[in-house]
Amino acid sequence: MNKGLFSGWRDVFSFTLKQAAGKKYRNTTLGVALGMLVIGLAISTIMAFVQKEEDDKRSPIQQVYVADRSELEVLYLDGFMEQYRDTFPEVTFVTASQPVEELALTLGEQEPRAVILEIERHGPAAQQGYLVTAILPYGSEIKKGEAEDLCQAFVGTMQQSTLLSSGIAMDKLVIAMSGIQTSQLDAGEKERSVGERVVSMVVPMIIMFLIYLLTLLYGMSVGNAVSVEKSSKLMEMILTLTRPYGLIFGKVLAITVTAIVQILLWIGSLVGGFFLGHGIAGAVIYPEYHNVLLEIFALLHGQTEGSAFAPGAMVLAAFTICLAFLFYCMLAGLIASFANKAEELGQIMACYQMVVIAGFFGAYLLPPLCESDWINTVLRIVPVTSAFLLPGDILVGNISAAQGLLYVAILIVFTAILVVCTGRVYRGQLFYRGKSLKERLRGGKAKSF
Repeated sequence: MNKGLFSGWRDVFSFTLKQAAGKKYRNTTLGVALGMLVIGLAISTIMAFVQKEEDDKRSPIQQVYVADRSELEVLYLDGFMEQYRDTFPEVTFVTASQPVEELALTLGEQEPRAVILEIERHGPAAQQGYLVTAILPYGSEIKKGEAEDLCQAFVGTMQQSTLLSSGIAMDKLVIAMSGIQTSQLDAGEKERSVGERVVSMVVPMIIMFLIYLLTLLYGMSVGNAVSVEKSSKLMEMILTLTRPYGLIFGKVLAITVTAIVQILLWIGSLVGGFFLGHGIAGAVIYPEYHNVLLEIFALLHGQTEGSAFAPGAMVLAAFTICLAFLFYCMLAGLIASFANKAEELGQIMACYQMVVIAGFFGAYLLPPLCESDWINTVLRIVPVTSAFLLPGDILVGNISAAQGLLYVAILIVFTAILVVCTGRVYRGQLFYRGKSLKERLRGGKAKSF
C-alpha cells in the first residue's frame, strides 16, 4: 500500500506531544506560570504603593501670603493653581497688606501652615530681574525644603506674569508662545497621531523580541527531538508507520505546539496577575489608585482611530506569530537533521543560532536605518526577516490588510518548502549515510538494512 508524502504525521505528532508534555514540562510550565502571576500582581501593587507614596508627598502648605513688590501689572496666580493643583492641593493665595516682619510674627501662631512669598525687583538696572523669597513665620510647621519647592514651582508663574505684563496683545502673545513641530509625509499620506507613531514603533519591537527569545529558547529542543532517535532501533519501528516527511513534520509541529501553549499560559498568567493586582490595589492598598499602564494603552488605542489593534489584525497577527515560530522550528529541524550523532548537535545548532540572530537584527535595524520602500518590501518577503517583521506590522497597521495577507501567504509557501527540504534531508541522513550530500538530497540508491 502506497503511503502519502506526510502519511502518519498525526501519530508521530501525538507520540511526540506526549513525550514533550511530560512531568518535567508540566512542572516547569506551572512553576513559571505561578511566577508570572506573582510578577503581574507585583507590578500593579507596586504602582499603587508608589502612587500612594507620591500622593503622601503633597505639600502641607495651606496659605501663601504674597507680598508683591515687583510692580508687575499682572500676577498670574491662577496659572499656578492650574499647573500645580496636584502638588499643592490646599494652597490659597492671600495678598499681604501688612509688612513682612509683622506677618512673620503673627502667622506662626494663627496659621502654622502658612508661608510668605516676597516678590521684588532684583539686580542692576540694566539687567533687572525678579527675586522670589519664601519666608517661614515664627513657629511655622512648614519645613525649609517644602518652602523651597514652592519657590521653584512659582518660577513658571513669574515667567507667565512677566509676559502678560509686557503690554503685548493677547492674540499676539499666544502666537509668540506657540510651539513649533516638524513632520514629513509622502504625497497622499495622512498625518499620523502621536499615539499611532508610538504604537507603530514600540509594539513591533516587543513582538520581535518575543519571537527572538522563543526561537532561541526552543531551537535546541527541536534539534534534540529531531536527532535523539535517529540512530536508535525505535526509528525502524516508526518508519513502518510513516515516511520521513511525516515523521519530521509531526515531531517539529509537536514541539512547536507545546512551546506555544507554554508561552500563552505564561502570558495569560502575567496578564491575569496584573488585573488581579489592579483590583487588589484599588480595593485594599489605595482607593485613589489609577493604573497608568491601562490609561496609556487606552490613550494610544483611542489615538489610532481603529487602524491598530482591530480584531481582524489581532487574529492575523497571532496566526503570523505562530507561523513565524513554526518556520524557525522547521529551520532548526532542517539544520539538526545534518547531525549524524548527538555529540554533533551542539556545533550544528550554532549555525541555527547565527541565522536567528542575523534575521532578528536585520528586521530590527534595517528598517529605521534604510528608509526605502523596496528594502522594506524585501525584508517582508525574505522569510528569515519577515518572520520577525510581519506580526508587528500587521497588528499596528504599518501595512494594509491585503499586503499582510500576501506576505503571510509568501511565508506559508516558504514554510512548506522548508518542511519538504527538512524531510528530504532527514530521509537522506537516515537511509543514505556514507554518501555525498548531493546523493543524499537526491535520494540515491538506498542501502539495505
